[in-house]
Amino acid sequence: MVWMSRFATSPRAGSRSAAKSLAWLLVAFAASGAACSSDDDDQSTSTMEPGTCEGGGGPVTSTAADEDHCAASGAQEVGMCRSAADDDDDAAADEEEEHETNYGNEAADDDCKYHVSFTNTCIRLNEPVTFTVKLDTLSDGKPAKGAEPSNPEIFLEEGNHPSPSNDIRATEGPDGTYKIGPIVFDRSGRWVVRWHFFEDCSDIPEDSPHGHVAFYIDVP
Repeated sequence: MVWMSRFATSPRAGSRSAAKSLAWLLVAFAASGAACSSDDDDQSTSTMEPGTCEGGGGPVTSTAADEDHCAASGAQEVGMCRSAADDDDDAAADEEEEHETNYGNEAADDDCKYHVSFTNTCIRLNEPVTFTVKLDTLSDGKPAKGAEPSNPEIFLEEGNHPSPSNDIRATEGPDGTYKIGPIVFDRSGRWVVRWHFFEDCSDIPEDSPHGHVAFYIDVP
């Protein structure tokens, strides 16, 4: 009876108490909803590997054992850069040779001077792609800075159809890491991307900084 009496004689106090309770309930509900939404968002993004996207392409994996073409020769020391303009034409012609295209997203370059690895943004037909290429010197493991790999060869393996990309840039940062793009793949199929490093240096001397390496890329 005393409780009923106080409640009846203090309607404003009761209203304020009920309003406060309702407000706290709304705040708690909103916080709970935000937490659930955040959890869902984190879960949805964490299922994707960096550079992948639904229906996207990427580096081609192989079930065959990778052959280490540097196992016999070991790492090649990198020397001074000599201008390609000084090359003898006959010597340059003799130096031309075919190299294997690599599976996966890391390998030693063709001349065993560098370890090359890369990631990429989503690869879809006719959409610009950026590759992030990391270049380390095999002999000492240090980042190879100043490589300027802005002129890659990009072509469809079947038919040798080239990419229409003609404004490719290579931005370095940190040392030895290069963001290369935009690159557009305008046909579905298996592509070859061949990176060239220190391209202004002659490729004739064995210890030239010039290097190159190719990878398969599938485009859906």
